[in-house]
Amino acid sequence: MLDKLTGKPVHYYIQLVAMMGIAAGLPFSKIPLSIGTVLLGLNVILLWDWRMVWKSWSSNRWLWLLFAYFAMELLSVFWTSDKHEAWNMIRRELTLYAIPLTLIAIPLTAFKHYKWVVLSFLSAVFITSFINVGTYFHWWGSKVYDDIRSLSLFVSHLRYAMMIVLALVFCAAWWIRRFPYRWIAVALAAWFIYYTILSQIWMGVFTLSGIVLMMFWFKVKSIRRLWIKRSFILAFSACILFVGIFLYIKLQPVPHKVELSSSDYVRKTINGNPYTFDVLSKMNWENGYPVQAFIADEELEKEWSKSSRVNYRTGVDLKGNPIRNILWRYMTSKGLRKDSLDFQKMSKQDIRNVEMGFASIEMAKGGISAQLYRMRSQLKDAEDPNGKSLLEKIESLKAGITIIKAHPICGVGVGDMRKSFAHAYRTNGSKLKMDEHILLTHNQFLTTWIAGGIICFLAFIGFWFIQLATALRINAFEWTGFLVITMLSFLIEDTLQTQTGVSFVAFFFAFFITGRTILYPGRAVERTERSMKAKSTSRQI
Repeated sequence: MLDKLTGKPVHYYIQLVAMMGIAAGLPFSKIPLSIGTVLLGLNVILLWDWRMVWKSWSSNRWLWLLFAYFAMELLSVFWTSDKHEAWNMIRRELTLYAIPLTLIAIPLTAFKHYKWVVLSFLSAVFITSFINVGTYFHWWGSKVYDDIRSLSLFVSHLRYAMMIVLALVFCAAWWIRRFPYRWIAVALAAWFIYYTILSQIWMGVFTLSGIVLMMFWFKVKSIRRLWIKRSFILAFSACILFVGIFLYIKLQPVPHKVELSSSDYVRKTINGNPYTFDVLSKMNWENGYPVQAFIADEELEKEWSKSSRVNYRTGVDLKGNPIRNILWRYMTSKGLRKDSLDFQKMSKQDIRNVEMGFASIEMAKGGISAQLYRMRSQLKDAEDPNGKSLLEKIESLKAGITIIKAHPICGVGVGDMRKSFAHAYRTNGSKLKMDEHILLTHNQFLTTWIAGGIICFLAFIGFWFIQLATALRINAFEWTGFLVITMLSFLIEDTLQTQTGVSFVAFFFAFFITGRTILYPGRAVERTERSMKAKSTSRQI
């Protein structure tokens, strides 16, 4: 309509602006996502060319696959008991279908415009990550963090970790495609890798590992000489084996580095004060050393008061834990006794680490070391899963499997999932507090099965794996990267249960299926030529 009135492609440029707005808004907040989605919908309505729109929709096989899954999910409403919750769940997923419909209706037709969308996304991810890091290290502001996982200030740290890794994929594509100013891509890639390690989010590390494997796959495919290809595969396999062994060793319980004897219990400090000890059977250990042993409380209080304003007896760290207990654990992790002599070995940074709530020198190191320490600690103390993300995921997964065993064919219906999970937790005797942890499986594939049954699950699996097979076949690097990130996230999270998650998936799914022939024209030409050659040969025969 606007095109006819003005004689210019107004709708096309509205579409471009809306797409750039959504791409830039994803790392910031839900507001620009909602505004951009509404603008896309209004643009299609104002276009008012429903014959052309329907032709675009009906001819897109990816849209048919998406709606096949949607149809299976809708069917589950008939056998769910809580219809109100069912429609709420479906309403929250509408973005997954609305964004592809609008982008397919008015697709971008110029490669440079797809680049503009990607650059908008890259710019927003870099700006938000820089703000996050600057705020965390107090380059500006005075925000107090109780956990490194609060590093993401704008959106969920899990969804943001996915965006960081996708931004890294786009940087790699920038280099591979030999676009100008490739040094910017290298600098951004280095920054995004640093952010992923700093943030200590397993979602980021997990999806980044998948991207490394994907890049290895593409590299191997490009090698022509067989001996070089085999050597490359062998070297990469050796690296994977080394990483596997390293992780296995790091996750093993730390052996005791000292053996307490009866003679230790009567020892005194250099000042002649007696140490206090807990009963050996109740002793906690930190980094191989006993926590409630060799404690000279009065000496420690005196030395601590000289170094910190936090009260030794009643003060708490930034996470709200008693500062005295954190100090004991921190000094223990360094192999120090809790007395005045060994307190002198604590640096100013060590004091600051204790005040910030780091209970171990391993946690203070940050990065992968802190992630592995946290995981090892959770596995060591598996009795109470509350507040421990890894153990909570395991409990949720067990509950999900329990539900699938009870309802393998039709599932429980999209509206009865939370009720079914609460029942499954009780059935399994889970120690999770029900009022706080009515969680789904933390696995989008299994959540889909539980909601809609085996057919819905197969439709969902097929939808993503057909895309992956297609992207790999045409060497679509960026598209494959997005699919790897998304599918790996489905293994450890219910990605489509949040607005940011579903918007991220919907937008980039539509972005790649609408831009497939423009982003990867070489492969399209090759297929056309092969098809024409086959037809010509057939005619000759």
